[in-house]
Amino acid sequence: MPSRFPFAFSLSACLALSLPTFGTAFATTPVLVLNTDSEAKDAQDAQAPALDRALARFAGVASGSYFWSEGLVAEQLIAGLSASLHRQQLALPGDMRLLSSYRKVGGGGERAAVMVDGRGEVLAAALAHRGCGADGKAACRGDDQHAELVVFLRPGFDRAKAQPLLAWSTQVPKEDLDSGEPEKIVRTDYITLDAAHTSAAPVKRPKGFSAKVPLYPRAVIYRTGQDALSDDKARRVLRLQTTDSIAQVLAFYKQLTPPLAGMESGAEDRAGYVLGSRDGVRFSVNARQPRNMPVVTNIEIEISE
Repeated sequence: MPSRFPFAFSLSACLALSLPTFGTAFATTPVLVLNTDSEAKDAQDAQAPALDRALARFAGVASGSYFWSEGLVAEQLIAGLSASLHRQQLALPGDMRLLSSYRKVGGGGERAAVMVDGRGEVLAAALAHRGCGADGKAACRGDDQHAELVVFLRPGFDRAKAQPLLAWSTQVPKEDLDSGEPEKIVRTDYITLDAAHTSAAPVKRPKGFSAKVPLYPRAVIYRTGQDALSDDKARRVLRLQTTDSIAQVLAFYKQLTPPLAGMESGAEDRAGYVLGSRDGVRFSVNARQPRNMPVVTNIEIEISE
C-alpha cells in the first residue's frame, strides 16, 4: 500500500498488525514502519518539521501539565512522538491516518498519537501521561502501571471519531514500559483546542522582576528553564516559550509604542535579539529555536544589572 501520509517519512515496508481492540475494521489494516538506514533517517529529519508545524497550528499556545509542569501542548505532543524507531502509521477510514510513538526518556510510559486528514492537518491528538507537574506538584499522579489519557480535539471534530486514539492507548507493549508490566488508563479527559482563539496562560512574574518590561503576549512561562535559575537571577531573568516565530517575537519588541530607547537588534538562522530601554529600565530579549524542536521559540528576557 503506498504511503499517502503527507509528512513523507521514508517508509520501507507494510507489515500486517493485529489490533483487536480497534475492532474488525482495523484488524488487518497495514501499518507502515520507518526504514532505519541512514538515507531514510536523513529524509525523515528533513520532513519532520512538517509534522511539527501541523501540531503547532493545531495546539497554538495552549499549555498544560502532562509530561512536565505547565508546558506548551505542542511541545509535549512533539516530544511524545520523538522515538522515531517506534513511530507507527495506521490507515483509518475517511482518508485519515494515525501516527504514534513515545517519548525517548519515558520508556514507553509517556507517548503520543495524532490523527491527521489527507492534507496533513491534525484533527485530534492524545497524550498518555502520568500527570507530572499537575496542580503545581513535582511528583506525578500516575506510576508505571497507571496512566492518564488526554484527548485533544479540533473544534467541530466529533468525539466519537477519536475512538482510534482510545484504542491506541491500550496497545502499549509491556516490554516498552520501564517496569515490564501492563498499563491501565485510569482517567480520560477531552479538551477542544481552538488554536486561533486560545490565549496563552498568564505569566506570573518572578518576585522583583520589573513590571516595566513588556512580556511577549503569546507566550507561556518556560517552567523547566525558569526553575533552573537561582532566586536572585530570577529577579532579572524570565524565560518564556511560544510557538510563534523568532521574527514575530522580535517584531513585537521593535514595534513597541513608544519605541525602545537605544534599541539594537539582530538575527541569524535560529536566533535573534532586541535590546533597549523602557521607562529607564534597560533589558534584552533573546529568542532561539532548539534544533530538536524547531517550532518552539525559547525567549529569555534579561534586565541589565
